[in-house]
Amino acid sequence: MLSNLFIFVNNYLDRFLVLSGLRKGQAYWGTVYDSVTKQPLDPVVVRLVNAHTGKVAETCITGITGRYGFLVWPGKFKILPRKSNYAFPSQKVSGNKDGVYENLYHGEFFEISEDSDVVPFNIPMDPVNFDWNQKAKEQVVKFSPFWEHLWRRLVSLLFWFVLILALVHIFFSPSNFVYAVLGFYVAIFFLAMVIPKPRRWGRVFLGSDKNPASEGLVELSFPLLPDTAIAKAEIMADGKFFLRADPGKYLLKISTSLSREDKELQKTFSIKVGQENVINRNLLLK
Repeated sequence: MLSNLFIFVNNYLDRFLVLSGLRKGQAYWGTVYDSVTKQPLDPVVVRLVNAHTGKVAETCITGITGRYGFLVWPGKFKILPRKSNYAFPSQKVSGNKDGVYENLYHGEFFEISEDSDVVPFNIPMDPVNFDWNQKAKEQVVKFSPFWEHLWRRLVSLLFWFVLILALVHIFFSPSNFVYAVLGFYVAIFFLAMVIPKPRRWGRVFLGSDKNPASEGLVELSFPLLPDTAIAKAEIMADGKFFLRADPGKYLLKISTSLSREDKELQKTFSIKVGQENVINRNLLLK
């Protein structure tokens, strides 16, 4: 689909704008982390609870990087994370920011008012007992939110340093090369104003009329193990689905139906997941 080309280009342009400091990055997922060490927690069972019914609407289990995510429809909800040796809500961290972690969640109700969207809260949990899993993970996962944040700041500083240097050269030693550099910056500033932020969800369309699917299941697997699903997501009434994965190549299997024809549809796509760690493509089943 032609729209996927725009999505692909938009993903890369947004990534550059975020690195340069011209745009604030949006969260494609939330992270559950240790309030003391700031390291991601796994496995954490994260439940999304409907405030009106009190029932669990969705359940997600964090991976080794502590990430989770829900695609939520309009309504009022609450999130309940649970992990042995840890307590929630955190008594050690308050407010909306904790170092590199922003948009913190402390157990309050929240409301989605207009369209379905991804919930990306970061959730601190307090250690109450020694956790052997977290200790063992330190030998395997070298994750440092601080260094990741520092890398982005350095790239941003370099971006602005080159601009200042080019402006200085315009006054003292103008050249075609300097004008070209400034032209590049003008183009980047223009793109920062006009291009939208990448979406955080994918969408399934059906048939030649390309109507959104209203139900179904999306399953992700490795190419060498096509029959073993490593992640699953339900398709919502507007055709949207939310699926996270580490960067790499996968098989994406979609199972749905054409309700007016009572016809079962199934198709498998070969896809590549980028640094966004989400699948935000449009997928067409015929």
